[in-house]
Amino acid sequence: MRHVPVVHLRGIDSSLGDAMIERLLRTHVRIVVPQSSVDMLTDRFSADLEFGECELFGSEQVPLEAGHRLFLMGLGPFNLSSDDGKGFDVDGLEIALAIPGHLGIEAEHEWIDSLIEVFDLLPRRQDSVWQSPNFRPWMERLESSGSVMAGQSAEYWWVSDIDVADALVRILLSSEPFPKQMKISGRRSWSEEQTLEELSLLYHRTIAGRTGRFNVEHLTAAPTPTIEVQSLMVSPQLPLGVEQNARERPDLSPLHDLLYRIDGDGWRPLVPIRTALMHALADYID
Repeated sequence: MRHVPVVHLRGIDSSLGDAMIERLLRTHVRIVVPQSSVDMLTDRFSADLEFGECELFGSEQVPLEAGHRLFLMGLGPFNLSSDDGKGFDVDGLEIALAIPGHLGIEAEHEWIDSLIEVFDLLPRRQDSVWQSPNFRPWMERLESSGSVMAGQSAEYWWVSDIDVADALVRILLSSEPFPKQMKISGRRSWSEEQTLEELSLLYHRTIAGRTGRFNVEHLTAAPTPTIEVQSLMVSPQLPLGVEQNARERPDLSPLHDLLYRIDGDGWRPLVPIRTALMHALADYID
């Protein structure tokens, strides 16, 4: 009989939580969520649950047990006393905690098996926890004046929540454990200037599309910025410029190596950053 993984999710009220559930619904897995979220999720994903292999349960129906995986997202609180009174102290239960890397939080490791830091996430809905703190001020300036200028020479390693969720689910459905510590970000470096050029272009095209007031600039296809893929890890053998960029970017080698062992694909984000920026921007405009 085929083994069906059991994945408990906490902290699902977020863009990353949405992406995790959407990705898991395409698999043969048992998802366990807080009891208070069951009716809402069952109604929202009724078609997926009716015609797919995935099953959705509340925490009162399926308590934490050995062999299950518990995936926590964000800053909590996560209700450390579970419905059966055992809390998270269950032998054989793997606990992974994913937090936003830009917050610089040092989490306690005693009660978790893995700490995952996600950097420069582009969530598809406004999210004060996961989104870069710069994104809202950028959008406010665009909406108030129609323009926004780079204020610093910062580098970003943007990544879509869709790609992050895909990587995390690949791990959750495998027999491989999460590493003690792991970092996730995009592989390509974007300067603030490149980011704001792209964001401004997408914003003005969207507004023009809604009002019907197009001009030549809106209809002309703008080239995507030239962004080079950087090394997955810092290496003293790299040329100086690449080494400096790699130091600014989290070390992705533990993530890449783990995914490669699982399915041979490694860490290769597929959602173009232009698309991810459009997803993030659309929610602000709506």
